[in-house]
Amino acid sequence: MSLRRKRFLSALIVSVVVAAAIAGPAVASRTQRLAARLDTLSRMFDIIEAYYVEDVEADELFQNAVQGMLDDLDPHSHYYSSDEYRTLRERYRGDYHGIGIQFDIFDGILTVLDALEGGPSEKLGLRPGDQIVQIRGKSAIGLDNDEIYELLRGPKGTRVDVTVRRPALDEEWDVSITRDEVEVPAVLAATMLEPGVGYVWLTTFSEKGADQLERYLEEFEAEGMHAFVLDLRGNRGGLMSQAIRITDKFLAGGKQIVETRGKAPNADGKNFSSDRDTHARVPMIILVDHNSASASEIVAGALQDWDRALVVGQLTWGKALVQNQFEFNDGSALFLTIARYYTPSGRLIQRPYVGGDDADYSVPDWEEIYAARDDGMPEFETAAGRKVYGGGGIMPDVEMDPTQASGLAVWLYNRRYTFQFATRYVGENTAAIPATFDEYLDDFEVDDAMLDEFIDFLNWPSIRPTLDAAGVPLDEETVTAARDDLRKYVAAHVAANIWGLEAGRIVLLKHDGQVRGALGLMPQAADLLSLGPTDTAGL
Repeated sequence: MSLRRKRFLSALIVSVVVAAAIAGPAVASRTQRLAARLDTLSRMFDIIEAYYVEDVEADELFQNAVQGMLDDLDPHSHYYSSDEYRTLRERYRGDYHGIGIQFDIFDGILTVLDALEGGPSEKLGLRPGDQIVQIRGKSAIGLDNDEIYELLRGPKGTRVDVTVRRPALDEEWDVSITRDEVEVPAVLAATMLEPGVGYVWLTTFSEKGADQLERYLEEFEAEGMHAFVLDLRGNRGGLMSQAIRITDKFLAGGKQIVETRGKAPNADGKNFSSDRDTHARVPMIILVDHNSASASEIVAGALQDWDRALVVGQLTWGKALVQNQFEFNDGSALFLTIARYYTPSGRLIQRPYVGGDDADYSVPDWEEIYAARDDGMPEFETAAGRKVYGGGGIMPDVEMDPTQASGLAVWLYNRRYTFQFATRYVGENTAAIPATFDEYLDDFEVDDAMLDEFIDFLNWPSIRPTLDAAGVPLDEETVTAARDDLRKYVAAHVAANIWGLEAGRIVLLKHDGQVRGALGLMPQAADLLSLGPTDTAGL
């Protein structure tokens, strides 16, 4: 067993014994038994490492033992190693120091998907489709994601030398990139869906989320926004503090946003809105789906309870467990559930779960969940007296399933075959593409000839065997059924190659049935604003 694990267990045993001595005889007996068990656990590690017939990875054994202890609690209490915890903190911090690109690996080659706006690479002219073929004078071909991160990220102000290839121009050049702070976008797309209707797709509740949303709200209001769509589909949550800040932007001061209830003295509490950064009361729709969870549900539940937004889409995930982070000296951390959160009307958002059934909980049977809810959902009332329902997740005011796309088209888009084709197409057909993104949105279409060119691309000897090995059907019947969906995905990635990934997402909004349906529901969202008084602090 590693020295740091021994120190960890020894310190834990000592702390338990000291706590027992302080607590007195009643508690001492129980805590002394716990100390004895911890001592047994420590000795077991030593015995396994010394005598087990095969070599064991002691740190991994330790982590599995700890996680096994947590498995009987709930699906979200978790122990993270120091490396895992460092990655998690970076994700929720919302920035890092590096060269500012999003990338993927095609045929072993690091390919730029996007040069983040304002980042070091974008300032030096890198663009989607560029390939980084050397890093620090050595070939970058064949490196995996972890190796690339290790080479490209580093302290702010340090430099990394790379060789860039632009396939469309068949040229390479060397560039020295100075690492800087790079803001990870919490907002994946922001646009005016039509004149006066702002739209923001918020993908995570990182430390930068509320500030990024604020920038777009201010821009939209300056352009005369009279309605707003907040898209939380696929947003699995993040920092509760960010959910509170974001909800606060749409409520007058003094309104309860969320309540937490737990066992520890500091676990119970209520959070209220302030008058800080409150925006004009324009009609508002929140889009949610089965993957909207945790912080997303705080926002959707609070604004639904206060009749401030019309919630549209699918029943949300149902995660209402509050985790505290307990950090250890070795850089690892325990995320332990200490409370549950409730919406202002008193709804517990947590979906029921049974300890040990993590697989069923993680991959839910939504038909079964809907059937269970239909047997008798707890009823609650919004501030204006509208009925809303508990029992797990946020039930939307208007249910609307997503538009189903061809499985073939989705597969090719998600694995970025459409992106690879678009990179080649843009390089060879620059004159055929409108000069501005607005013109592109209005005028560009993937015609039959271009789509046939894409199908031919999929049959290239360098590509077709990979698709065949993955069982991807390219027979005439399947391809014909997918043609309309393939058009929109190719068009999206052509835009992404020129104006960045956000532009590609905006192209897809034109074909998004839930987004178009939300626009038709805006009169219902407007009706919410006139339902009754909104100056009470509780429900």
